[in-house]
Amino acid sequence: MAGDQTSVFSVWILPAVVCAPVTWVCLVHRFRGQGRLLGTVRSAASALAVVLWTSVMAALASGLLLPHASAVPPAAVGIVAGAGLVPKRRTEQAEHPVMAILTLGHSLLINSLMDRLQTDRADWCARLADGFDNCWELDVFADRVARHLKSRVEVPGRPSRGKNGPAVSLETRYEDVRAAVQRADTLETEIEKACSDGQRERTREEIGRTLRAFGEAEHLCARLLELAHAHGKRSDDRKILELRRRSLYAAAAEPSTR
Repeated sequence: MAGDQTSVFSVWILPAVVCAPVTWVCLVHRFRGQGRLLGTVRSAASALAVVLWTSVMAALASGLLLPHASAVPPAAVGIVAGAGLVPKRRTEQAEHPVMAILTLGHSLLINSLMDRLQTDRADWCARLADGFDNCWELDVFADRVARHLKSRVEVPGRPSRGKNGPAVSLETRYEDVRAAVQRADTLETEIEKACSDGQRERTREEIGRTLRAFGEAEHLCARLLELAHAHGKRSDDRKILELRRRSLYAAAAEPSTR
């Protein structure tokens, strides 16, 4: 009886137990810089589903296949199953139809997790970039975020990544926000002057143009915030929220990023 229990543990349970942490480490590596696996309840649930599915597949593979290949340690099956999450380079060789069917559930769960991480990031960025009364308040917030991120990505001794480095992306996206804010302000000034000279109210077309210009600035600010979401931690979100809630007039005493 004891031998049967030991056999069940080593053949069925051990691969799943070994597979779970290996899968989690591979998930963290795979989605590094793409999202936060524990950012929301839904993303955490999606990540957990991938871990559980992979562990179950490792247990099934060990229990059903190892009797025909007894030289393979059961724990190795769990390691190989978990490490299978690491993205591989595409090759011209087509995947075997049987393997495609076996990995269908895994692919669906991974794609669902990717969609959830992207949705979580988009919701977080849009929520922080929304609700400003005018484009200059948005500009002040973007300036605060850019300075905060520079202190995170411009660390002495950190290896540079050239044109694709976070510091370069930060500067580019921040300049995009400033340019959009300037365009929105110029358009606002032109329409206000035209209405004042003609002693009239704004037309629907003019209102639409100002809303689109302001919306573009909000969108570009959200893209800047994507860097905060990608390179920051959940604990760092409190600092971004503090920058969002800080009084606009407090910026008068703050140095600019330029």
